[in-house]
Amino acid sequence: MQNKQQSMTREEVREIDSHVGRRLRLRRITMDFSQTYLADQVGLSFQQFQKYEKGANRISASKLHDFARLLDVPVSFFFDDMPGDMKAASLADTPSIDADENPFEDPQIRAFVQAYQSLPGAGLRRAIFQAVKAVARQNQAD
Repeated sequence: MQNKQQSMTREEVREIDSHVGRRLRLRRITMDFSQTYLADQVGLSFQQFQKYEKGANRISASKLHDFARLLDVPVSFFFDDMPGDMKAASLADTPSIDADENPFEDPQIRAFVQAYQSLPGAGLRRAIFQAVKAVARQNQAD
């Protein structure tokens, strides 16, 4: 499948960023929040927030999620009412995983992940993760 982002021109990307920024501004004003308030809530400078609203800078997925939560809208709100040509790129089919390809269908894998997640401390989890990766690399080399 062709990557839609690569086939878009810079101008098309800017139009999408501008649209998302306008939707952010619309909802902010509707909720009667100041730019300063929202910027502070997500750890941004006032100037950075202004650039987001103007579409000069692209909003990361995590910041968009933060804004959606603060403004009490789904993330999709920021993409609503897009012109048809812009919307086509955002509606690309997502790849589906067949049941045979989904590793989480295996009860052992689910149990492994649950046990891993229950380990105390990020350091221990990171060490175990690195060990498992090292064993996998060694196994592939053999």
